[in-house]
Amino acid sequence: MSHTLALLLLLLGRAAAPPKPLAGYNEVVVERFAIEKSCEFSPLQSDAVQQTAVSRLRARKTVAVIDRLDAEGDELAKTPPAGGVKRMTMMATVVEFARGSRTARSISIGAGATKLRVRFTIKDAVTGAELFTTERLGRYSGRFTGDGGGTNEAGFSAVACEVVDGLIAEIEKNR
Repeated sequence: MSHTLALLLLLLGRAAAPPKPLAGYNEVVVERFAIEKSCEFSPLQSDAVQQTAVSRLRARKTVAVIDRLDAEGDELAKTPPAGGVKRMTMMATVVEFARGSRTARSISIGAGATKLRVRFTIKDAVTGAELFTTERLGRYSGRFTGDGGGTNEAGFSAVACEVVDGLIAEIEKNR
């Protein structure tokens, strides 16, 4: 009897699982990334993070990607999705950036890390209803690089990739 009850509870638990918010969406429009006013981050850096997101999303082929930084993508985003295509819009805001210090990283005490925090919001492109929000933090300590803590450029690239890879994992988990 207890096995039957356990099986019933297990089946009921699976049936009650909430629907995944991004299920059925097969196209994403990536809007130009924004920067919080209090954040010392340039538009060129923001564009670089957006380009990383676009290229990694395209490489994974999870969804079709329309990039608003690209003139062709901007025009495509203005047209309604083709029949059967469910489109979402992704907005991102850089909320924190610390360039870090190669010198501090090179002495290996945990200081001088490069940090990047980005908040991503995904909405239905037609209704504007918010589907999903996540905040991702990338951190580069430069340890084990063999070059004295790694360059600031390497740190920036590493945190951008970590943030984007975390986003992609969240998208895939919620599809």
